[in-house]
Amino acid sequence: MNKLDELYTQLETIDEEIDDYIETSDNDAIVSDVAGKVKHALEKAIFELKCIVDDETAGLYKDDEKDDYLEEEEDF
Repeated sequence: MNKLDELYTQLETIDEEIDDYIETSDNDAIVSDVAGKVKHALEKAIFELKCIVDDETAGLYKDDEKDDYLEEEEDF
């Protein structure tokens, strides 16, 4: 999960750089597209990745139990 944490950190950095671009750009048309399309999509990706990282930390993806019942064949 360390790799996902790294990706999350990188996305947060990119998000901050996009914020800086939006604040400093003189081209309102580009700023509008970047803010409306790129920023929104990036924020959603960051949110979803953070949820996955949090779920993993909470043990949701822990594979402690064998799912033997899935391997058993039954006669019907």
